[in-house]
Amino acid sequence: MPEGALWDPGVQTLPRADLRALQEERLRATVARAWEMPFWRAALERAGLASDDVKTVEDLRRVPRTTKDELRGDQRAHPPFGSYQSRDGAVRVGTSTGTTGEPTLILWGRRDLAVEHAAAARMFWRFGLRPGALVTHSHPLGVYGGGAILSSALEEFGAIVMAVGAPSTDTQAETGARLFERTRPDMYMMLEAGSLRFVEAAQRIGIEPGSINLGVKVDHPAIQRMSASAGNECFSFLGGGCTAFKGAHVCEDLAIVECVDAATGEPVPDGEKGMLVVTTLERDNPMLRYECGDIVRLETGPCDCPETHTRMSYEGRAADIVRIGSVEVLPVDVWWALEDFPQLRAPSIEFQIVRRPAPDALEIRVEGDPALAPDIAARVTERTAVPARVEMVEHGTLPRFEFKPVRVVDAG
Repeated sequence: MPEGALWDPGVQTLPRADLRALQEERLRATVARAWEMPFWRAALERAGLASDDVKTVEDLRRVPRTTKDELRGDQRAHPPFGSYQSRDGAVRVGTSTGTTGEPTLILWGRRDLAVEHAAAARMFWRFGLRPGALVTHSHPLGVYGGGAILSSALEEFGAIVMAVGAPSTDTQAETGARLFERTRPDMYMMLEAGSLRFVEAAQRIGIEPGSINLGVKVDHPAIQRMSASAGNECFSFLGGGCTAFKGAHVCEDLAIVECVDAATGEPVPDGEKGMLVVTTLERDNPMLRYECGDIVRLETGPCDCPETHTRMSYEGRAADIVRIGSVEVLPVDVWWALEDFPQLRAPSIEFQIVRRPAPDALEIRVEGDPALAPDIAARVTERTAVPARVEMVEHGTLPRFEFKPVRVVDAG
């Protein structure tokens, strides 16, 4: 990495032993804060633990995992915010995305936001952003917390922020394109769906997208692995990727991450898939062993870059697993196979997996030339080790989304 490529080199290059010592010092303070919150105290007591029984990372594994459904249940029992977080010192309210069910209400205190901002700065710096740049983003605004926390993190970093939100109509997208023509942003932070909508809007009103530095964000499975998050309710900016392009370095001074077997809760070996479990450090509203429903791989060995923090590769949501016999398939597995067909990338790869009870094959819909179906099916089968049936559909047939695409649909 070039000189000056790290935002906080003193922390990001800490020797592993020193990093573990810092984690455990902060873990003890975190558990002490959690003990004052009824939800966490009850969880610890059910496991036969007192606040001073959790001193090390090994001790932490005795704490039960917490799921999103448990947080929802606590908020229903103790409305509106639940007993796992405190409104003392809170300065912001938002919600989770609601991707997997009823959104949870989230409280952030100033220290909670400071942790997010510090972690985000490392990611922004790695991605080439520098203070003073004009940045526009299309993350949803309103009560959902993601757009607001991205804006405040960029502001704290020193960027000039122009938040336009996710366009839900052609008129909104065209208004945004005209704004981009006037301001010429230095960087666009958009998911593929948002950038595609703005590009199409610019073309409709006679603006050449390249003239305003606007293009369709080209997503790729490897790029998916370059950011780490545990959701707004836990840790939005959990980590970011480096120039080695081998996953996202987790901010381990601010969180302890585990990758466990979903059934047993036991740690899985480096490089193997498992459920992400996160314990936050340094926050006013902590999370202890939160299982957010994400499938990941962790790599604790040395990286090609100077960073010492664990790398995480995001594989997908547990809710999106499709089972064919004993084999579990995620959308990213299909995506990797489709990347071998450049004909599908005009302007983006669009696909959908249809999930049925007890299927005998993986059923996929792909936008593109029908003549590609046999080759795609063969490549998907080679990649996933399960039979595949591919239905090719016309471009624009599959649903488009303002924010995150839905890749798995259950057959009606």
